[in-house]
Amino acid sequence: MRKKILFFGLVAITAFNFMSCDDEDENSNTTNNGSGTTTSNLSAEFISASDCQGSPFDDETRADDHNNGPRIVYKYDSSKGEMALNLENAVMNCAAKPKMDITFSGDTIIFTPYDADTSEIKADCVCLYNLTSKVKGVESKVYYIRPSYLRNEEDIKVLELSQKEEGEAFFSWDAF
Repeated sequence: MRKKILFFGLVAITAFNFMSCDDEDENSNTTNNGSGTTTSNLSAEFISASDCQGSPFDDETRADDHNNGPRIVYKYDSSKGEMALNLENAVMNCAAKPKMDITFSGDTIIFTPYDADTSEIKADCVCLYNLTSKVKGVESKVYYIRPSYLRNEEDIKVLELSQKEEGEAFFSWDAF
């Protein structure tokens, strides 16, 4: 009886793995627009990170204040097909070397702020940082933007570049 349970358990796990292989890879630059799969021209480059902008626990920066939370400020240049993305108020260790990766899944821009310091030296404090990246190959259309660690569907924001070439998108503090 145990051998049968083990066998069927392994079959179920194998079947699950085959099914999950069919899911779209988040790092792919393809999108399915209903008429087949097309390849995206989007690419990204990390530009810079600010110095520490203070603590998220200072009196001026209240963690419950929506306007001081993490946000993406974007500016689209239609003549160049580029969009500057500035992640403001990313919380990291004071000794961090902040960086941001950007990947794409169809028309969704996925950003990942992280500490690029591999020395594991940490300070006993946290800071707010601003991280700037540039996305190339952008068109005047709708894009979605979200943090890579999506915890809440409300943290998927819409950038309607055909109607608005600059703006901001706010995210919840727990989105990171």
